[in-house]
Amino acid sequence: MTVVDRNTILDAVNILNDLADGLVAGTMVFEHYQSRFECKQFSKEGIVSVQKMCVSHLVLALCKLCEFWEVFHHVVPAEFRPQVKELVSKIYQLDVKEYRNTVVAHVKDRKLGRARTQLESMKVLNRISAYDPRSFLGWLNNPKDNEYPKTVVSIVVLLRDSLREMHKVRAEEVFDR
Repeated sequence: MTVVDRNTILDAVNILNDLADGLVAGTMVFEHYQSRFECKQFSKEGIVSVQKMCVSHLVLALCKLCEFWEVFHHVVPAEFRPQVKELVSKIYQLDVKEYRNTVVAHVKDRKLGRARTQLESMKVLNRISAYDPRSFLGWLNNPKDNEYPKTVVSIVVLLRDSLREMHKVRAEEVFDR
């Protein structure tokens, strides 16, 4: 096994902490406001804004997970490699990066030479979620069943916990540096 710099491990754990927190927060806020909207306690304009915010946040987190794999794949323990590699492949297949690049992170689609219309943005978003946003959110984080490797959160959290344990990482090492 290759010796890995301690700072690299701490960086990896820190990023996985952020990803886990971000995926949970993004899905839970989405669900909370969606249920309020369904109970007529929240406006249509409000739910559209919250959905856009949450989707943007979740898309960024998924793109960061792909980047995590590119940069830190060498620290991922062998038993997690197939699941993480498969997950990253799925994220690429879903065109999450396209949505980030053309809707979330930039005002202009370079290929089109203009901003995407709402309809064009929704087409990509529907493709990402397979026209089933609830199922997509459940794939990301299912608080009632986050069993490994059913959800993205379960993979991220178990990988993070494994790295913590394997390298004896203390919480203060991550948070106090």
